[in-house]
Amino acid sequence: MKGGRLSGPALAYIAGASVLAVAVALIRWRSEPAGNLVLFSVITGLGMLAHAYPVQGFRHQAYQVTLPFIVIAAATFSTPQLVAFIVLIHLAEQARLRRPLSIQWFNLCDYYLSAAAAAAVYQRAVQQLPADALGHLTAALSAGCVFILLNRVLLAGALWLARGLSPVASGLFQSELLAADLIITWVAGPMLLLTLQNGPWTVLVTAGPLLLARPALSALLARRQASERPAAARAA
Repeated sequence: MKGGRLSGPALAYIAGASVLAVAVALIRWRSEPAGNLVLFSVITGLGMLAHAYPVQGFRHQAYQVTLPFIVIAAATFSTPQLVAFIVLIHLAEQARLRRPLSIQWFNLCDYYLSAAAAAAVYQRAVQQLPADALGHLTAALSAGCVFILLNRVLLAGALWLARGLSPVASGLFQSELLAADLIITWVAGPMLLLTLQNGPWTVLVTAGPLLLARPALSALLARRQASERPAAARAA
């Protein structure tokens, strides 16, 4: 979403998301042993870098390749670390792009709620699935899918109220973009598994496919925008 005066319903929607995000954080906040600071530093640093350079989409959208780092954070971070991670990646983005604070705050709440849901699904899946490589990969993929779905549902509501874009018109649920997100999510599984087995520094190698995912996503969005311009011109 971009700047501009927000309507009353849009402001109420953002306020509701804010209250829900704070409530979920407080409920999940509990006495936990200190997490792995090296893992937190590596994943957060790479997540900040990925989130600070979004691919600009159409209809007030931006896309990042941050998702694998979010899945790892949801699976391995304590609640305080997960909150700090979400805040820091959005601060990194804000430092570069200077989005309106109300919009950036909503994005932060959206991402935290989606990440908290992904964390809950991952923890539940790990308990139910075999404690082997396939079990962790399946749990990571499940967490990533939950994040994608909830993130887009929350954003679709915001775009509808703030920009008058229906979920269909927003383009958030286009099959090509969902497929791209699922492919990026698939990368999270091996990244998480190798991180758990061999330590956080393996992420520096396993994150390599994301360097290719970003230009591929840029090309996909550019092609989609080009195909929509003639239709928009005919409609006008």
